[in-house]
Amino acid sequence: MNKENIIKLTMLISVLVLFLAGSRFKAEERKVECSEGLCKLPHKHGELNFHERFDLEHDTNFVIKVAKSCANFWEANATGMTFALIIGGAALSLLLSWKKLEELLAMKGIKGAALGSIFGMPLNMCANCSAVTGVGLTSQGGSAEATLGVILGGALLNVIGIVTMFGLFHPAVVISRVVFSALMILVVVPFVSKWVKQDETVQAKSKVFNLISCYFPEKSLVQTIIKALEDWLIAVGNIAYKLIPLMMLGTLLTAIFRVIFPNEVLHHITEYNQIIIVVIISFIGTLLSIPVLFEILLGTVLLNLGFSNGAIAAMVFTAPSFGLFTLVLTKEKLGGVKVPLIIIAITFIFGIGAGLLSEFLTKIM
Repeated sequence: MNKENIIKLTMLISVLVLFLAGSRFKAEERKVECSEGLCKLPHKHGELNFHERFDLEHDTNFVIKVAKSCANFWEANATGMTFALIIGGAALSLLLSWKKLEELLAMKGIKGAALGSIFGMPLNMCANCSAVTGVGLTSQGGSAEATLGVILGGALLNVIGIVTMFGLFHPAVVISRVVFSALMILVVVPFVSKWVKQDETVQAKSKVFNLISCYFPEKSLVQTIIKALEDWLIAVGNIAYKLIPLMMLGTLLTAIFRVIFPNEVLHHITEYNQIIIVVIISFIGTLLSIPVLFEILLGTVLLNLGFSNGAIAAMVFTAPSFGLFTLVLTKEKLGGVKVPLIIIAITFIFGIGAGLLSEFLTKIM
């Protein structure tokens, strides 16, 4: 590894540490408090976040409710999305000048999916932000497996979330989440990635990236640092240019869904047959797009309403997983909407599976 790549790797690690220490860990600590019933502002818990600025309950106009829901979504995800662009740009800049990393992210099959999830786990991001980072990182040559691995690894294998769930829910719920998360990453991702044609995922490389990948003589440390910063700015700008319009579209679709299916829907299905409840919860959770750890609060809501462990397991698996927002962001990388839609369908089915497994484990544990 040459001097330039060492500097870029240092930049990437520094930005990630800044994000985790300066924002994510503090936010997750507050979210854990909310999930444990220690929140100071429980009346502000909303549809898409722990605390929301705009109340939708007293509005009857559909357009206004969607607009407010969009604003709540962006407020919930603003910090994560911003850092996702920055981290994705830093990683893409490093990938374009460090061929070894490019080779790793081009891996396919189980290895590619597992490696992507390992990259995704430390991000501590929801699927929305992980999608921004994952698509940005692999936009110039990474495999579909690596892209999906980053997204699902960040969303489903959040260590803080898993540990917190062990303290709040029956072990059957957490075991079901971990089992189906592993199946999703190591089995489903390699399987559906075979349907992504190679010529569909290879995007035309922007000419501006030639400025990053070209060799730059290491004349001095200062010049090398300046070159690394320039590369990072080019990468961030390119990712933002491509993804921000898609992020806006994904936000609109998510807001419309949340207005049509508010959380109050959950209150009306508690008396249904248990299997039907698991199916309904899995459907709702699959189409959600939520900030990191919000699925735990939704799980506690279900717990307090008297839902079974199966319903809770279905929610905590499907809600943070692949949804409408990630579909919009990944459709170009995955060669259209076919593969994202298949992943969403499998997420729904796996949510039912997680719920049924949790019900079974509850009986024998």
